[in-house]
Amino acid sequence: MELSKFTAQKIVQKMMEVIPYNINVMDEDGIIIGSGDIKRVGDAHEGARKAIENCAINEVYDDKEGMKPGVNEPIILKDKVIGVIGITGHPDEVRRFSKLVRVTAVLLIEQAKANEEVQNKRLNMQKFYQELAHRKNEYDEEFYEKAKSYGLDITKKCQTIVVDGDLNSKEFKRICQGYSNYFDLENNKTVFFITNDHEYNTVLNNLKDSKVVNKISLGGQQDIAAVSLENAQMAMEFGMKMKPSYKIYNYEEFKFFIHLSYDNKESLVSLFANLDKSGNNIELIETLQAYIEENGDINNVANKLNIHRNTLNYRLERIHKLTGKNPKTFLELFELLYGLIWR
Repeated sequence: MELSKFTAQKIVQKMMEVIPYNINVMDEDGIIIGSGDIKRVGDAHEGARKAIENCAINEVYDDKEGMKPGVNEPIILKDKVIGVIGITGHPDEVRRFSKLVRVTAVLLIEQAKANEEVQNKRLNMQKFYQELAHRKNEYDEEFYEKAKSYGLDITKKCQTIVVDGDLNSKEFKRICQGYSNYFDLENNKTVFFITNDHEYNTVLNNLKDSKVVNKISLGGQQDIAAVSLENAQMAMEFGMKMKPSYKIYNYEEFKFFIHLSYDNKESLVSLFANLDKSGNNIELIETLQAYIEENGDINNVANKLNIHRNTLNYRLERIHKLTGKNPKTFLELFELLYGLIWR
C-alpha cells in the first residue's frame, strides 16, 4: 500500500491536536509528504531514511547533517515499510509519544484504505449500471456473474422504471433503501432495474404514493435491460407531450406512436409555426393537450382548463386558423398530435 499525501497530512493534523510537538510524515523514500511545518513538505528527511534502511526507530539527539532532534519510527504494514513518522524534539521528551503516534497513524492509514476500497467498489458498481443502461448486445457469462454479485438476476427478463422528481430528497432516498439496483441517468432522472415481479410491484407502488415523484415511466419486460430503458425514456418523452397531466406512462400505451414514423417530420413540425408566433401560444398548446387527454369531450376539457365551453370552442377555432388543421376532425387531430410530439 502507498501512503498518500492526503492521508499523511491528516495524520499530522490529528496528532498535533493532542501532542505539542511538530509531526512529520515521510514516504517510503524518506521524502516529507506531510508536516506541521508546511515549508518542509517535499524535503528529504535523513533521519527517516536511516529508519527505513535499518527498519528500526532512529533517534536524533543533535542538529547534524540537516537532521533535527527527534524520534523517527517506521510505519510497517504487512512486513513492508510504507513510510516513517517523525516527532521533532529531544528524544527523551518525545519518545513516550512515539508509539501512540505510530498506532494512530496505522489506524488512519487502514481507515483510508478501507474508504478507498468502498469507493472503488462504488465506482465499479456505477460502471456496471452504466454498461447495463447502454449495452444492447447479448450478455456473456462474465456479465451475468457481475450482475449476480450486485443482486440482479439478468437471466430473467428485466423491467425498468424511470423516475423524474425531487430525487435528492430524504423521502426518495428512503424509497431506495433496501433496493440497490438503480442508477442515476444523465438527464436528472433515476432508473430502477428489476427482474422480480413482487419487487417490481413494491417499488412501483412506493413511487406512485410518493409526493416527491413527478413522473414515472415503465419500459416493459425485455431480455436486454437497455432496450427496456430506452422504451421507458421514449414513453416518458411522448407521454409528457400527449398527456402532460398524467403521472405514469407505460411504453405499451404509446408504442404505436413511438414506432410510427414519417419520412419528413418537418412538415408536421411546421404546422405549429404560426401558432408559436402567436401571443397566446402556451395557452393554445395546453388546450390542445387537454383536448387530446379528454378524448375530445368538450365538457371535460372545459372543466379541466377551468374555462367556459365558448372559450374552449374559440381556442379550438384559433388552433384551426393558425395551423390549418381542425382539432375536431379525427385525421387532422392525429396530424396535430404528431406535430405536437415532434415539435
